[in-house]
Amino acid sequence: MSQQVLQMVKINKSFAGVRVLRDVDFDLQAGEAHAVVGENGAGKSTLMKILAGIHRADSGQIVWKGMPVEMPTPASSLRLGISMVHQELTLAQHLTVAENLYLGREPLRQKQLGIISRRSLFRQAEQLVHENHFDLDPSAIVLRLSIAQRQLVEIARALAAESEVIIMDEPTSSLSAREAEEFFQVVRRLKAKGVGVIYISHRLEELHEVADRITVLRDGQRIITTPFHSIEMSEIIRHMVGRKLSAMFPKREAKIGEEVLRVENLSRAGVLHGISFSLRAGEILSVAGLVGAGRTELARAVFGVDRIDSGRIFLLGKEIRLISPSKAIAAGMGYLTEDRKVTGLALNLNILTNVTLSNLKKLVSFGKINLREERKVAGQYATRLRITTPSLRQKVLRLSGGNQQKVAIAKWLFAQSKVIIFDEPTRGIDVAAKRDVFELFVELTRMGAGILMLSSELPEILGMSDRVLVMRRGKIVGELDPRHTNQEEVLRLATLGAERAA
Repeated sequence: MSQQVLQMVKINKSFAGVRVLRDVDFDLQAGEAHAVVGENGAGKSTLMKILAGIHRADSGQIVWKGMPVEMPTPASSLRLGISMVHQELTLAQHLTVAENLYLGREPLRQKQLGIISRRSLFRQAEQLVHENHFDLDPSAIVLRLSIAQRQLVEIARALAAESEVIIMDEPTSSLSAREAEEFFQVVRRLKAKGVGVIYISHRLEELHEVADRITVLRDGQRIITTPFHSIEMSEIIRHMVGRKLSAMFPKREAKIGEEVLRVENLSRAGVLHGISFSLRAGEILSVAGLVGAGRTELARAVFGVDRIDSGRIFLLGKEIRLISPSKAIAAGMGYLTEDRKVTGLALNLNILTNVTLSNLKKLVSFGKINLREERKVAGQYATRLRITTPSLRQKVLRLSGGNQQKVAIAKWLFAQSKVIIFDEPTRGIDVAAKRDVFELFVELTRMGAGILMLSSELPEILGMSDRVLVMRRGKIVGELDPRHTNQEEVLRLATLGAERAA
């Protein structure tokens, strides 16, 4: 029988008078992966942040290897042997990968003087990256890495600390299918070494790869803890949402209208090569591809964030020359970015402001914002998207990752854009909220909007799209009908390209 390394007993926590954890019990054994699931706002991240010392519980007890311990601080949690890979990345972006891996624990050449041995630092980093098969350059500046690569750095940093317990909060949220499989191998190796893994994920379909047990939280309470392979997926979902969830992808009868977006021979040196496609009113056009294929770069170019070297963009029948984000928005385009924390939201502003920011002119009368209408609008979208918050004046910074994503989506829904680019729209969103987002997609297309969806989630690409474009190395290598294809064919195109896919 495995040794119990950790126990949390009757943990309670409130924020601003709102109870977010109620007498929650949790335990972890050495060498097991214990999955923690629940809807956004269920308390998963809060419980783990208490364990990591980021938040302090109002009451309850933590037992480490059979001995009660004081509620930890971040430093004391690390000393115990607990590391956390956060959903929202916490890297020093101006430093190299190697410097991030050993930040605060650098090998010293002269201990008395505190002089760092950079040769040892990079040698250790190279060994760690090599042993775990991570596609990372230890000398690379983190700011220049993709989101997926930054996620790998977060994971590698926890491995470098040689912790006995590693908390992983949505660790595969930015990884491709291939990178995720490599990551599962890492988790299996950790388990074999006796490391306990706490695994938080909204991707329920991936849990069978690693999970030994599963705990479901709902509304801040523990609903069930059970061996993973003893419970059906439908039962997990029922425990999460408190009700049966109908099919993930709502039925829609696409009524395709006139062309709303056309891109011709879009190119950017070294990034995009002769991209052409069209999007029609009422259509959901998805773009699939591995990390690095150029999906996000395509979205940024179409929206005018990045310059293009050549090509033409037509929106609602009119060519937009020298496109910029302001021109794109004015012409009727919206863009939900993949990185809500950096480019999608004003984190220090409240929900009200973030929701209405993209279409303030609709609320302005005689030079003043109609605050009553602003509250009404924000309240409607908070209800429709089930944004969990004690107040619409709550700073977005203080919301969970999933609720932040919902606010970002609400912003472009309120803008009433005729073309909306959604880059990873369900990243960090729980299974019930995904259904809500897809229903909003149906509503948008029914109203005549065209949706360009970029996603690494192949089931949602095939379940929601009218057409699928597959990208590889900055090129479109194929167009597929989701009714007559499967995930294997999409991956084959994304991996091998059109010339070898057949």
